[in-house]
Amino acid sequence: MPIAKRVEPATISFLLTGIDPLDSTDAALAMCAGITADGHGEHARRLFDALLKLDPRPDPELLREAILQTHLFAGYPRALNALAAFRDACKKAGNPLSGEITLRTEPLEGDDMPAFRKRGQELFDKIYGEKSAQVDKFAKANSPDLADWAIAEGYGRVLSRPVLEARQRSLCIVAALIPLDVTPQLKGHIQGALNTGSTADQLWKLFDVVSRLFTEGPETRGAKRTFEDVLGKIVMSEEEFEEDRRWQGL
Repeated sequence: MPIAKRVEPATISFLLTGIDPLDSTDAALAMCAGITADGHGEHARRLFDALLKLDPRPDPELLREAILQTHLFAGYPRALNALAAFRDACKKAGNPLSGEITLRTEPLEGDDMPAFRKRGQELFDKIYGEKSAQVDKFAKANSPDLADWAIAEGYGRVLSRPVLEARQRSLCIVAALIPLDVTPQLKGHIQGALNTGSTADQLWKLFDVVSRLFTEGPETRGAKRTFEDVLGKIVMSEEEFEEDRRWQGL
């Protein structure tokens, strides 16, 4: 069941203000991934509208890539619906035919499966580090087909594409898993985000930004516990506490 809540452009601008050490573009990408995974079309469209009104505006091609890769974690239907909403938002912000917003119209990748497997394995090993063999063994024990698709298609064809950095893709994966109640995978990818160059402070800020898109419930509380398991508990400053109280009225 979707758990996103209605957001306004002013809310999004506020969410992206004062979020150091998390980069604002990385935060916008993560928002796109999280709202796509949740599957609420209307709220996704409102978020995309708001992001495309920012000044400076994030590169629409990067935002689309964050939405696109989320099909690996939330399914093709939700990704396709979010992509349609994003296309509508782009037209609203500036018709692609006008040149103001330009999106690719041809596929980026060919069909070089040996290359996909090679770069997929390299990224898989980078994300899971010393646990990569253990994770691969677990996947193969449950389904050798799915394990193979994960390396060749997931990590190779999709997540190794040059549009986004591996660090950004890892942050988007974490964001997509927050509303999905998949604790083992979220735990692994929080560690994966650390392995690809993000810091604990950046990840906590990402959780704070992305979780604000959703109604507090079992999913967000469970995600917070998973963050604590990997990163340790974070103590809020007085300023952060007061800000959190303001958000309770949203």
